[in-house]
Amino acid sequence: MAQIGMVLHHGIEGGTALARRARLAEYRGYDSLWVTERYFQEETFSLLGFLAAATESIELGVGVVNPYTRHPGLVAMGAATVDRLSAGRLLLGLGRSDAGVIEGTFGIPYERPRETLGEAVDVIRRLLARETVEYEGPFALREAALAVRPLRPTPIYVAAIGPRALRLAGAVADGVLLNAYVPAAYIPRAVAEVRAGAEEAGRDPDAIDIACMLVVRLTDDPASMLPQLRARLAGIMAEPHVGELMAEWGGLDLGNLDALRAADAAGDRDAGAQLIGDEVAEACTLVGDAGRIRERTEEYREAGVDHPLLLPRLPDFEEVADALAP
Repeated sequence: MAQIGMVLHHGIEGGTALARRARLAEYRGYDSLWVTERYFQEETFSLLGFLAAATESIELGVGVVNPYTRHPGLVAMGAATVDRLSAGRLLLGLGRSDAGVIEGTFGIPYERPRETLGEAVDVIRRLLARETVEYEGPFALREAALAVRPLRPTPIYVAAIGPRALRLAGAVADGVLLNAYVPAAYIPRAVAEVRAGAEEAGRDPDAIDIACMLVVRLTDDPASMLPQLRARLAGIMAEPHVGELMAEWGGLDLGNLDALRAADAAGDRDAGAQLIGDEVAEACTLVGDAGRIRERTEEYREAGVDHPLLLPRLPDFEEVADALAP
């Protein structure tokens, strides 16, 4: 049966509600349940440990942590621990974050991000295999070895959006996590880059799991959801290179990107939202009743996504999990 997962948004009220949602996703037949890392929100490995105890069979994913704020040695420790607690159900997502967060918020030098991510994948995989690791680089290690062994080789997913990052995912990872808010039209080109990266590295291109978070708004009134989604998309499309990539690969009409970036730089969310059309919001999100959302999910599958990950707002999680259960 085709894979499908759910993603828990931020704003967890407490353990009782978290356990209820996790058990519902498991009971309703979802293959995976993911948490994301957003700074100064809930801490992800704490959530994963709790979810391991609250569930029995559903795979547990994190999308994603990075090797700057979490040393790869600490990532390996956390991954091995959650794997043991969950009886071998962890899916480990890694990304490179961005300079604004790493340097701007944390004051950590943001150097060679793509290369650093690739090296981190190698170091973490070797540590999880109980090798003794010596590494000279942005995160030095001296005869480091884990005392705990995962119950299975932990699948590692790499977050990627642009061509070089997608090829890196194909070259080194077990799966790729495609960004939320990408249109289905973007997927075939992204998948081709992942497969090409795998082939260049001498790997089986069909063995890479293509996962993508899909923003879901379950509603009988889609128009009411579009203004908030346009504002969110304005910030995403204003990021360096992202707007151009989504226009070229995703076929989006984004109008004047300079104006969009000026509005974003000024912090004017309303102006940014006015520059994003409803058709862009509808292309980049899954909005509508359950039937429409199922249709849109199939569009992403047909475009090349193996593992759709449904991302609703937290208060809507149970309704979405019930309505869209596999």
